[in-house]
Amino acid sequence: MAGSRPGGDVVSAIGVSGLENVSHSCRFAVTAETDLMEHMSEQVPARRRALAAELAALRLRANVTNSDASRRTGISAASLSRIENAKRPVRLEQVTALLAIYGVIGKERDDTLAMVEEVTSPGWLEDSQRLSEMVAALVQFESQAVSMVHFAPSNVPGLLQSPAYAGAIMADGLGEDTEKLLASRMDRQKVLRKLAAPSYVAILDEAVLRRPMGGRFVMAEQIRWLIDCAKLPNVDIRVIPFKYGGYSSPGDFTVLSFRDAPTLVYVEHSGAWGFLHSLDATRRLQAIAAKLLKTALDSTDSVKFLTMMAADHDRS
Repeated sequence: MAGSRPGGDVVSAIGVSGLENVSHSCRFAVTAETDLMEHMSEQVPARRRALAAELAALRLRANVTNSDASRRTGISAASLSRIENAKRPVRLEQVTALLAIYGVIGKERDDTLAMVEEVTSPGWLEDSQRLSEMVAALVQFESQAVSMVHFAPSNVPGLLQSPAYAGAIMADGLGEDTEKLLASRMDRQKVLRKLAAPSYVAILDEAVLRRPMGGRFVMAEQIRWLIDCAKLPNVDIRVIPFKYGGYSSPGDFTVLSFRDAPTLVYVEHSGAWGFLHSLDATRRLQAIAAKLLKTALDSTDSVKFLTMMAADHDRS
C-alpha cells in the first residue's frame, strides 16, 4: 500500500510552540505550558488536582451546595471554590469535615484522606494494588481535558477498544471482576462522544494491529471499530507502519491538555501507572509526540492501512 508521511504544514512541534493537526475539519491542539502561566502561577501536582476534582464530585453527588458546605464547615465559599479548582491547598481536617457532611464513609473515605496525606509527594506512580484510584483520577482528567494525544506501542488505547478486545485484554491482565471492569471501560469511552468532547489523537504502532488479541475475529472487529471511531469529528487515528523502520519509543503515554490548567502526561507501563506534571517532563513528551506524528501515516492513509489490516485478519 502506498502511504505518505504528514508534512510540516500538518504537524508543528509540540511543547513550547504547541501541536496543530487539522483532520476532519477539527483542530487538534496540545497547548503550551507557557500559554497557561497567566492562569496558574505554579505547577500544581497531579495528586492535588485529582483530590480537588474528587471533592467537587463528592459534593455534587451529595447534593450539597457550595454555600451550604461553607456554612457547615466554616470554610469560606471562595476558599472552597478555590480548593475544588486546585488553586488552594486543603488541610486534612478540612477534608475530614467535608467528607462528613457529604456522607462519605468506609474505604472511599479512607482513600480520599490518603490522597490528602500524599498530595505533596513528588510524582504520582501506583502499582496494580491501587490501580482503581489511578483510573478514577484519569477519568476525571479525561473529562476535563480539551485535547489528548495518546501513543500506544502495544495495545489499542482504552478509549478506542471494542468490548470483545477490551474483554480479552482484561482476561489476560489483572484477574479482577472482568465484567465490572469492562462496563467501566465502555462507560469511560463516552467522553469522546459527549457535547464539547475533547479532541483525541491516537498514534498506533503497527504491532498493535498485527497482534491478534482475543483471536483473529476479535482483532478484525477491533480494527473496524477503530475505523468507525476515526469517523468522529474529534478523533484522529494515526499508524506508524513497520516499513518506516525503527524509532525511539518511550512506552505508552497520553498528553492531556486543559483550558485553564497545565498539561499532564499519563504513563502506563507493566506494573506501574501514573502522572507526570513537571514542566520538563511534559515538554519532553510533547516533543516526542510531535516527532511520532511526523513519522506516522497521515489520517487518510492510516484509515486505508486499518482497512487492509482488517482484511488480513479476516484471511488469516
